[in-house]
Amino acid sequence: MGWIFIPFGWKIIIQSSFDEFEAPLWEITSRILDLSDYWGHQTDSKKTLIEKNRDLSRIQSDWHIQKLRKSELETELTRINNLKAHIRAIESSIGLDPSMSYRPVIARISHRSLSAWWQSLTVRKGVQHNLYTGLGAINRDGVVGRLSNVSSRSSEVQLASNSNFRIVASFRGDNRPVTFQGGGISPGGRPWGMVFDVPHDLQASEKNPLLLVSSELGGTFPHGLPIGRVTSLEESGDGLFKNGKVYLPFSISNISEVTLLVPAI
Repeated sequence: MGWIFIPFGWKIIIQSSFDEFEAPLWEITSRILDLSDYWGHQTDSKKTLIEKNRDLSRIQSDWHIQKLRKSELETELTRINNLKAHIRAIESSIGLDPSMSYRPVIARISHRSLSAWWQSLTVRKGVQHNLYTGLGAINRDGVVGRLSNVSSRSSEVQLASNSNFRIVASFRGDNRPVTFQGGGISPGGRPWGMVFDVPHDLQASEKNPLLLVSSELGGTFPHGLPIGRVTSLEESGDGLFKNGKVYLPFSISNISEVTLLVPAI
């Protein structure tokens, strides 16, 4: 309350003195804040720099690993290309057709002809779908047959049980070629065929049947597709090879669609 009665001139002098007294305190406080802010930024910068250096070290390490991996892959690619060239040279030298890939075409069956002497299926695709005679037909159980006649909108599949069906095959686990020929359909409805030229050292029984599979040597199917099972082998007339009956899957007679194998160009 006494401030009111102080003369105005003295108020100015006192206020000025007080401001001059407080000014250094304000300046010191401001400088302290500036220093705190500065060192705070300095600390943040160091942390950021450490993190960036750590990330850079990781990137460099990963780059070094990828560089080594690239070198390994290039070496492996060179090895694979050399192997492919070697395989092509061998195929050419012995007259083998090179391995090919296939484009699958699904075809529904429209008619069945399953007499005792003639077994075939008619499918609803033909020339319009780029099909032609000789193409292999398969299903989930293996070899079904091949196209024997192709028209504009349909095709005839000669079943593997047909006596006119004949291909080069082999037994699973043994790459020596044998000959398979269709035999017909037994009275119980089981399709079957015969295998010829079986090496003499092979044995088959009910407990240890041999699985007959397709061979690339036939030119119709890729290697390894199941054809049927052989449970017994008998000596052939020449005494050098064996023959045996091949039991084909029942599904050949009652399937509703097949997959046609069109060689990919």
